[in-house]
Amino acid sequence: MALVDVVVVAYRSARYLRGCVEPLCAEPEINVVVVDNDCPERSPSTLDGLPVEIVDMGRNAGFGVGSNAGAARGSADAILFLNPDARMTPADVRLLAERLARDPALGAVGPRMLEPDGTTQLTMRREPRLGSAFGEALLLHRAFPDADWTTEIVQDGYDGSHEAEWLGGAVLCVRRAAFEQIGGFDERFFMYSEDVDLGTRLRRAGYTLVYEPTVTAEHEGGGSTPDSRNPVLRAKARITYAAVHETFARYVAFRFAIALNELARLPFAAGRSSRELRERAEALLIALTWDPRDWLGRS
Repeated sequence: MALVDVVVVAYRSARYLRGCVEPLCAEPEINVVVVDNDCPERSPSTLDGLPVEIVDMGRNAGFGVGSNAGAARGSADAILFLNPDARMTPADVRLLAERLARDPALGAVGPRMLEPDGTTQLTMRREPRLGSAFGEALLLHRAFPDADWTTEIVQDGYDGSHEAEWLGGAVLCVRRAAFEQIGGFDERFFMYSEDVDLGTRLRRAGYTLVYEPTVTAEHEGGGSTPDSRNPVLRAKARITYAAVHETFARYVAFRFAIALNELARLPFAAGRSSRELRERAEALLIALTWDPRDWLGRS
């Protein structure tokens, strides 16, 4: 049996996919599964000749659905969810799986993620709080960059191993037993916030999440997602997270913070492109237009 199952969800990722997969797929301890989310450019065709399993979803089912489908094809104790625009060496993949194996309480571990220029990406996060939601909406995280309460992003501590409330999902190694115990990714999230939700549910189940900087991955942020509707998708995902995890009063407050976030960014969007302006306006409308029955109740 493989040491780790690597799940790569592909959508408009032809530029990156082979470079992500090829270094890993010849390793006997690493089983690679590529999920084809109905790629318009047929990204999996770039993998011809490589020993990988391809799962054809027949539609763009979203990241969570695709990840669950890919994870179901394996049986290793560790599952590495790897974005197509990320690269890891086989040795680093093994180190993540071995880090999980050493600590039964560890539900997920994430590596130090590096930009192509070597800059460390800030991948440790705090669980969403109203203070940080309004802080980011009002751009207070820029006015007070050293204040923890203004943002979910953990700004420092990236040179040592730390527990985290949640970790960026571009490269995330999860214990299969824990993943299956909590039911995998919540498929109500199409894209974005599924990693926040996963971290929240793992911790509620009694597991810890750890950032491990001795393991590295290179990640070209934004390279594996379509950019045209990100403001809308992000707003929908944040709303879904609040609908699932917050009390009704806090859910209403989070929706207001999400609307305020989009409203504050409309002037900047207008200066960049008409498309971004339309998208920000649509995200604002989504946050403001709702029915109390949209609240799903604390899970």
